[in-house]
Amino acid sequence: MTTLTEVQPLNSQEQATLTQLESVIQQDLQAFQRTGSALAEIRDGRLYRATHGTFDAYLQERWGFTRQHAGRLIAAAEVAQVLEPIGFHPENERQAREAKGAAEIVKQLEPEQADTVARFIQASTGSEKPTTSQIKAVAEVVRAIDEHGTVDHPETGEPVPFTELPEPARMAVIRENVSTGTHERLQRQKNHVQESTMQAKSNGRGGWADWCLSYAQQGLTDTQELRIVIKRDPSGNPKAQALVIDTATHATIAYGEPADWLKKAVMNLVEEVKA
Repeated sequence: MTTLTEVQPLNSQEQATLTQLESVIQQDLQAFQRTGSALAEIRDGRLYRATHGTFDAYLQERWGFTRQHAGRLIAAAEVAQVLEPIGFHPENERQAREAKGAAEIVKQLEPEQADTVARFIQASTGSEKPTTSQIKAVAEVVRAIDEHGTVDHPETGEPVPFTELPEPARMAVIRENVSTGTHERLQRQKNHVQESTMQAKSNGRGGWADWCLSYAQQGLTDTQELRIVIKRDPSGNPKAQALVIDTATHATIAYGEPADWLKKAVMNLVEEVKA
């Protein structure tokens, strides 16, 4: 139980904010986006401090949540907030968390780039809901085009500044790059994961550390790196995360959910790329 010496008072504005945010959580625990956003604001503003010494204690005593469950809700809400402006509306927490890879790519875009992605997605899918792989592929292409500055004109084949093309020609360039470049590369990435896993089993290996080496040999390109990053979360607890990074474009190709230990972090990456 939290002791009084561990808590700190809130001012009147903070108390009003806490009451409003807790009302959101209380009224609809199934609305993952509103709940996750409310929890994130309570955590970031330390609005729990008048009654609880830590965010973990607040979660458990006030809502019966584990830190992991709250983290999933917060992550899902963040994904939905990033992807909804470009046409992806996750229906539940799980669907949002599965779109985390796409959200990470979109978050790295400039506002103008994100607007281009949204227009292309709308033109390509119409009323259909885009898939996370579509969003990820389009976002990567738009960012790569912007970094290079010029593209091959869809009619003449001559290099021209992308920004000077009319809107239909821009959409055609993106479509061509998505269909012939990024999608195929992502598919090869998935295949490499499966091949390296099979190779690890066939040569008697099977540990997560050996999987990293096998995948690095068979699944990475010359400009890609498999990284394991360890840092503290907002509550001060150490977290490990495995990522595949393209050092040439600085794009995050794939990454797993953060975990409390290294093996789990690597296995989360495996599951993310397979999915």
